[in-house]
Amino acid sequence: MPSNVQRITAAMATAALFVGGAWLAAGFSVDLPDASVSTSGATSDAGLTVNLHGARNDTGNLIVMVFDRAEPFANMDYQNAVGYLEVPASTYPQRLDFPELNNSYYAIVAIHDENGDYELNYDETYLPTEGYAISGSNDLYSDPVFEYSLVEPGKVDLTFYYWQ
Repeated sequence: MPSNVQRITAAMATAALFVGGAWLAAGFSVDLPDASVSTSGATSDAGLTVNLHGARNDTGNLIVMVFDRAEPFANMDYQNAVGYLEVPASTYPQRLDFPELNNSYYAIVAIHDENGDYELNYDETYLPTEGYAISGSNDLYSDPVFEYSLVEPGKVDLTFYYWQ
């Protein structure tokens, strides 16, 4: 049976590893390359800039929808989005600018519409068959929540997730 000294030493070592690991991890960041030119034709950096990364192929379109209200966001209702742009798909980073969106917080949804039907398609188990990205989402398993997805105007990097 461990002595009290051994227990205290183990607890201190665990705490040091936990705090040190968190401190060390906080120093790491991933620099994603920016698209050098706006694919949507904007000439300034005003408003909201969305950099899309990680499209798996050049098939179809990349669609970006920007929302300022929860209901259209939850339904991916592009007709009630405050911003909507689409560009031909590319495996290179794509920059889409919304210069008029500069005075609120926004939630962003991007879809890699590979088959051109303007829908995020699902398989029989309801897993997406096309790529998607949502602001504020860190992994494939995060449910999109409007309040967690809000970002302020400026540069936002989104990376597509693919289930298949």
